[in-house]
Amino acid sequence: MKTLVTGATGFIGTHLVKALVEKGRDVRCLVRKTSNTKKIEELGVELFYGDLLDKQSLQGAVKEIDIIYHLAGEVFASQKERYYQVNLGGLNNLLTSCLKKSVKKIIHFSSNSSVGPNPDRKTSVNEDTPCRPIVPYGKSKLEGEHAIRHFSKEYGLPTVIIRPPVIYGPGVSKSSRVFMFLSLINKGLFRVVGDGENLISLCYIDNLIHGVLLAEAEKKAEGETYFIADERPCSINEIAETIAKEEGKKLPKNHLPIWAANILSIGLMVPSKLFGFTSPLSRYTVTELKYNWFVDISKAKKDLGYKPIVNFNDGVRATVDWFQNEYLSRVQ
Repeated sequence: MKTLVTGATGFIGTHLVKALVEKGRDVRCLVRKTSNTKKIEELGVELFYGDLLDKQSLQGAVKEIDIIYHLAGEVFASQKERYYQVNLGGLNNLLTSCLKKSVKKIIHFSSNSSVGPNPDRKTSVNEDTPCRPIVPYGKSKLEGEHAIRHFSKEYGLPTVIIRPPVIYGPGVSKSSRVFMFLSLINKGLFRVVGDGENLISLCYIDNLIHGVLLAEAEKKAEGETYFIADERPCSINEIAETIAKEEGKKLPKNHLPIWAANILSIGLMVPSKLFGFTSPLSRYTVTELKYNWFVDISKAKKDLGYKPIVNFNDGVRATVDWFQNEYLSRVQ
């Protein structure tokens, strides 16, 4: 069974490709010429150079492919139009390229951001919750979900939509919220925004890969949408305190008020653009940190037999170990 993975060089992609190879799968990875392919090359996969925005390249990428895992997308863009260009336009290009090809199923990675935050601190969101995304990334991912459902219905190609929350684990992306926590806590610069009692669902990378492989194999998953996450949500305070404990650091007792965080995020806009770095506190980050983002994984448990295999504390320990013993040793 030949499998195509888009976004294969990213954090989730490299772990997924490794898992597929270990299962004996014949894997092709869609990569750009500017991508760092070292990790996946070592796995002996086929590299196919192309781009979601290059329709012609996608025709060759999907040739003789049975299963597609679509992970590629824009997560942190400087302009909101870029989210729609890649997360919707690029997806449509990929779907169009599948017409009259051998593709039998597409596993599409969306996000819990497509649903939006919880209505309150006591109510989790599930797959039936009305979608009310609040940031451009989430809005573009929701449009992508609409597009793939329409395509599946129109052309009869089975699809599964996966909505991961915040993903963590060894090798986590430097642009992610988790890496921001790791780095700022390590430097003694971290401050909890607001009261820190808002609940967040996370998903350790091994749990996510376990869940999506179950979704691919399960016939009843076709046409469905699933949240894949850890067993329980955690408050921002618990996340920060657990990371600090594993790093051997102490968290400052004073929190950063929401109003102050908003002012700081505005102040960081100019230098981040001038010097080309991702601000750890953008206005979208502050917006997200005000809310609860926890999900119900009952459907994945019932339909897929999904059960998280790594708990939160062990996952944080492994992530911090990578950060301190591998990442910091490379940059120091």
